[in-house]
Amino acid sequence: MACDGDIAKEEVELIKKMAIERHLFGEIDINKELNLLVKEINQKGKGFLRHYLLELSNQKFTKEEELKIVDVAVQTIRSDNKVEYSEIKFFKVIRSYLKLVTDKELLENIEGIDDNYLSQDIREDIFHIYNDYFNMIEIPQFNIKDS
Repeated sequence: MACDGDIAKEEVELIKKMAIERHLFGEIDINKELNLLVKEINQKGKGFLRHYLLELSNQKFTKEEELKIVDVAVQTIRSDNKVEYSEIKFFKVIRSYLKLVTDKELLENIEGIDDNYLSQDIREDIFHIYNDYFNMIEIPQFNIKDS
């Protein structure tokens, strides 16, 4: 939610809805968890996002888990009806860590995903996409109210 430097109300509502309706994150108190995560983002800024990506890169996922990760990412990006270039760049970094699912499978299974999410940038090297993303994004202080 914070990868574009903004946490939109629609993004928060979507995550809460997914947590409750699909039990996507297990049996957690989603309001408490979101508030803890926002506090951590406010303390660490870009460091939080770097740590998230490091954790993601160190995980072994099933194909189904990879599809869920992409689905949550794409639906969150689209939830505020405003797709920012920084969100696409961040998505491409996430995508680079998912090795089991193919682009074809993503296009067939994920609502709202298109070639913009999957096409290579001018620089194909993920290292450059990663660095470009972190050089362009600013992380402000966030505040999420329970709804």
